[in-house]
Amino acid sequence: MNQLTEAEQEVFALAIDGHSISKIQDILHKEECTITYQRRSILKKFNTPFKTEAVQQFHNPHQEPSQKLIGTS
Repeated sequence: MNQLTEAEQEVFALAIDGHSISKIQDILHKEECTITYQRRSILKKFNTPFKTEAVQQFHNPHQEPSQKLIGTS
């Protein structure tokens, strides 16, 4: 988690615990747009659009990100 800023670490820890954006907002006393921006930044740093994959990468930092099939029907 060294690549995340201190503020991003706080948001990520609360997101991992299952808190919603509005609950994180209440806990950290930040605006919704700030929390949303920080969550986007976290996902970008983990190179994934999915919170669950970011969490997996956090717990297994040497594991390659999975390949996602997008738009299959």
